[in-house]
Amino acid sequence: MAYISLYRKYRAQDFEELLGQSHVTVTLRNAIQQGRLAHAYLFCGPRGTGKTSTARLLAKSLNCEQGPTPNPCKVCRFCRAIQEGNCVDVIEMDAASETSIDDVRTSIIENAKYPPMEARYKIYIIDEVHDLSAKAFDALLKTIEEPPPHVVFILATTEFHRVPPTIRSRCQRFDFHRGTIADITRRLEQVLAAEGFTAEPAALHLVARAADGSWRDALTALEQVIAFSEGGAITAQTVYNALGLLEDETLMQLTDALLERNAGKALHLLEGQMLLGREPRVFAESLIQHWRALIQAVLHAHDRAGAYDPTVWSAMIEQARRAGIPRLLAWWEQMAGALSEMRTSGSPRAILELYLLRLACEPSVAPAPQYVASVQPAASTPRPIPPAPTPRATPPAATPEPTPRATQPAPLTDAPTQLPIDPATANQLWQQRVEELVQRSPAGGMHLRGSRLELDGDIVRLMMPTRFGYEYFKQQARRESNLIDEVRKTLGAPNAPVQLAYSDAARPEEPLPTPPPPAERELEGEELVDELMRALNGHEVDAGEE
Repeated sequence: MAYISLYRKYRAQDFEELLGQSHVTVTLRNAIQQGRLAHAYLFCGPRGTGKTSTARLLAKSLNCEQGPTPNPCKVCRFCRAIQEGNCVDVIEMDAASETSIDDVRTSIIENAKYPPMEARYKIYIIDEVHDLSAKAFDALLKTIEEPPPHVVFILATTEFHRVPPTIRSRCQRFDFHRGTIADITRRLEQVLAAEGFTAEPAALHLVARAADGSWRDALTALEQVIAFSEGGAITAQTVYNALGLLEDETLMQLTDALLERNAGKALHLLEGQMLLGREPRVFAESLIQHWRALIQAVLHAHDRAGAYDPTVWSAMIEQARRAGIPRLLAWWEQMAGALSEMRTSGSPRAILELYLLRLACEPSVAPAPQYVASVQPAASTPRPIPPAPTPRATPPAATPEPTPRATQPAPLTDAPTQLPIDPATANQLWQQRVEELVQRSPAGGMHLRGSRLELDGDIVRLMMPTRFGYEYFKQQARRESNLIDEVRKTLGAPNAPVQLAYSDAARPEEPLPTPPPPAERELEGEELVDELMRALNGHEVDAGEE
């Protein structure tokens, strides 16, 4: 007997074997048992979730010699013929290749009026029904609306929104769910046991994750892994090599390299994966999925634990907490942009390297030099814009702002902090918030690159890296007020007084540039001759001499 693929060999043969779709099987079995059959069904859902298998099971239940019954016998001639695809009264039509109105008229409309040749019902299973043309849908509409009593239509689609509303309204709709990783893993264990193989739990988790909720894709991937393995238990490394997946350890190492701003290590890891034949687009997609999993590790630490090895999951939770959600979101967004560029670029690897270098070379927190500050009161009401402070001006004693430049300021970060946060954590959170602001408003956010927070008791100073950036936010009260609100939100202190300042490190006075000598007038005619004679003879030439 010829070899049969696993997804065909282990296709569900009754409603009990159809996993993950209990809401569909219960409804259909009750309808059959109560005699409340619809004349048209619309099965919707992602690929590999059991739509065609359910259509064949419904055909068995309706045409079984002991039926209609919710539990077909699987041994009568009709059950066997439907299972093997040989029943003349169960017509399966692929709308992806038979899309025209002539195909619908020939295959369905003209034949639907005739009674079934052998079975109880004539059943039309139209797969990928959304691919039918508009004219074909119009021609099919009347037949689906009022079919003969011996005809049942079962339409299957992965794109429900492309099915016309006139067709949808005449069908009973069932939405098929993706399989969970836990359910798919249990199914893979059953298939491996039946095939006489064993596998590590981590290996089955990897196959289930790669299937992305598709039962058929999981069995197809498992079949490839079995063919690649050389006997014995299937390991996680076997799955990585057979399916061309990126190892979780590599993704974690690359993320650590970006957190450490180690561009060399990031490029070295990328080079190793390229030598293994990994595609740059697959690499970028794997990074996005890893960062997505890290965010889920922070938000739902227990909901996703079953998808990973416990040791790997614990390490991912720790890495996610070090990275922080804002930074991961910014990386995710930038890598998604890189992936979009790679799809149209002739050199996707260069695009990927460029973005990895950008992520690894983000500006670090600048040291705190001398500053010039202006104090913003705790009230959120915008105040008038004071004149910008000049470097050498000394304000009057009665004027509290702007604060005069201190020649030797005390280190503010060493002062006792009354805010519920320490300076290191405050600056880490602020750098993450700066990246968010850069994404939201590049024009203003770029002025905040290199800025830092200083805590002095209950006062917060935002040190701008340049006076130009300081004056940018001081030009408009709304800009300054919004920036101060962002600082307060970052620290979780809505009423903290915030000082906006700019760095003004002492620099040697640069000498004024020496003006260039005046350009000499170009000589011509007799003046040119006289000048040449002076240079050659060293004496004046009489104007009358020849």
